[in-house]
Amino acid sequence: MRKVLYTAAALLLCAAPVRAQSLATTDPAPAAPASEAKAERTPSLFPTTDEVRRTVADAEAKRNAEAPLGSRDWWYLVAAIAIGVIIAAVLL
Repeated sequence: MRKVLYTAAALLLCAAPVRAQSLATTDPAPAAPASEAKAERTPSLFPTTDEVRRTVADAEAKRNAEAPLGSRDWWYLVAAIAIGVIIAAVLL
């Protein structure tokens, strides 16, 4: 019985940081001020720094919204569980 408890404790110990990291990444992005809300953008040959930052932020938000089925968070969880099993095997 003790071996099962050690194994469960090792798994929880290794999976806790991954769970905290996945919770931290799901925080919503801060809302834009009302003055910058969806203003009509005209194409320019020399965009300003703010326009470039907005464009990059929009592209990153779009890319993060379309996360594939096997995203990084899933593999981090699998790796954490595998490390927990290895630690449990070494301790037992």
